[in-house]
Amino acid sequence: MRNISIAVICIFLIIFAVYSDIYLQSVRNGLNLYVYSVLPSMLPFFFFSKMLTELGFASDAGHLMKKPLQKIYHAPPISGYILIMSMLCGYPIGAKLISECREQGLITEKEAKSVSTFTSTSGPLFIIGTVGVGMFENKLVGFILLISHYIGTLLNGLIYRSKSTSADVLPVTPPSSDILNKAMLNTFLSIGIVGGYITVFNLFLDVMENTGITPFFATVFSHLGIPTRLTSGVVGGLIEMTKGCLMVSNSGFPILITLPLCEFLITFGGLSVTFQSLTFLSQTKISPAFYLLSKFTQGIICSLICLIICFIATLN
Repeated sequence: MRNISIAVICIFLIIFAVYSDIYLQSVRNGLNLYVYSVLPSMLPFFFFSKMLTELGFASDAGHLMKKPLQKIYHAPPISGYILIMSMLCGYPIGAKLISECREQGLITEKEAKSVSTFTSTSGPLFIIGTVGVGMFENKLVGFILLISHYIGTLLNGLIYRSKSTSADVLPVTPPSSDILNKAMLNTFLSIGIVGGYITVFNLFLDVMENTGITPFFATVFSHLGIPTRLTSGVVGGLIEMTKGCLMVSNSGFPILITLPLCEFLITFGGLSVTFQSLTFLSQTKISPAFYLLSKFTQGIICSLICLIICFIATLN
C-alpha cells in the first residue's frame, strides 16, 4: 500500500509539473472556493463552538438531551452538545468536537465511535442555501434535503449504538483565563486544515477529469444504462461533494433522481470531508474503515428517506 501511495503521489507531481499552467489555476480555483465561499461561513461557527465548549455550554446541552440520548443510543450526555453543534454548523464540527471531548476525557474511545455515527452532519447553510437555493433554485428542495439528512443521520446511529448505557455524569470544565486566545488559535488551526483539503481535492478532481479517469468511469457505467452526466456528477461528488452536487443538479434529470443522489453525496461527504473528519478523529482511534462504513450506511438511509419524501411531494 505504501509503494502504491508513493507511486500515485509521484505521478501527480509529474502531471502538476508538466501542466503547471493548468493546475496552478486549479489551485487558485480551490483557494477561491475556500476563501470566498467556505471560510466566511465556517470561521464564526468554528470560533463560537470552541468558545461555547470552553465556557461549559457542553454541560448545559448535555443535561438537556441526556435522557433521550441515553435511552435511544446509550450515549453519554455530552453527545447532545456535539449533535446540536453539528446540526447547526455542519462538517467537520462533529468530528472536531468528538476529538476535543475525547482529549478532555469526557468520552471514552468506545463512546466516541458510537457518537460519531449520528453526529456527522452537513449544516443548514450549505444544504438550504448552497444546494437548495443556489443549485436547484428552490428553497423547498433545500428543506427536503435537510429534513432527510437529519432524520437519516439519527436513524443511522441506531445501527451502531452501544450495547451498554453510558454513565450519566457530566464533568464540568472550569473556564480558563485565556478563552479568547485559545478559541482563536484553535479556530485558525482547524480552518487551515479544512482549507488545505478543499484546495488539494479540487486539484485532484481536475487532474482526474483531464487525465480521463472520471470520463472512463462515466463511459463504463453508461454501458450499464446509467447516463454519463449522472455518473460524472456522482464520481466527482465522491471526491468533492459541492462540485458533484452542482453537476448532478445541472444534469437535466427529474428531481426524483437528482435529489436522492445529491442527498447521498451531501451525507457521505466525499473524500475531502472524509479526510477533514479523519484528521480530527485521529486521536479517538476511530478507524477509517469504520468511518467510511458508517457514512455509507448513513448516505443510503438519508437517500431513501429523501426519495420517499420526493415521491409523496410529487403525488401531492
